[in-house]
Amino acid sequence: MFRCLAAALTFVFLSLPAVADERLADVEAIDTVVGRLDEAFAKQDADTIKALMTEDHIGILPYRPGPESVEQMIAGLPKTKIKQTDLSEPTVVFLGPDSAMRTLTAKLEGSYEGKPVDSKVFVTSIMAKTEGTWRERFYQVTTLAP
Repeated sequence: MFRCLAAALTFVFLSLPAVADERLADVEAIDTVVGRLDEAFAKQDADTIKALMTEDHIGILPYRPGPESVEQMIAGLPKTKIKQTDLSEPTVVFLGPDSAMRTLTAKLEGSYEGKPVDSKVFVTSIMAKTEGTWRERFYQVTTLAP
């Protein structure tokens, strides 16, 4: 009995580094996708935005009228002049084998439709891995109290 338990525990502990390495690779891939999305929004690159988001993506931003599809978010790009400065390192939590939540705090400065935007926010991205590729499925920016 003791030998079986010892063998099982040895197998588990030897398997952990492989799982950790795989998850680290996923965290790096998620961070890369989010970085590319940030760049695409800054450049107003609709094709890249579409490629990095799922078709059923929903975005919720405090300065926009409500939940928006990818197409609605892209349509609002010409009205958006906002710079995001990250205030914390991102945190990635895996919700399942092919889903993760990435969060961070940031500062938004600029304007939307000519109205000023200046706030500290909490940013949440829900990421989905489909066909081996991570894409953003949900994005919400929540204004934090001053």
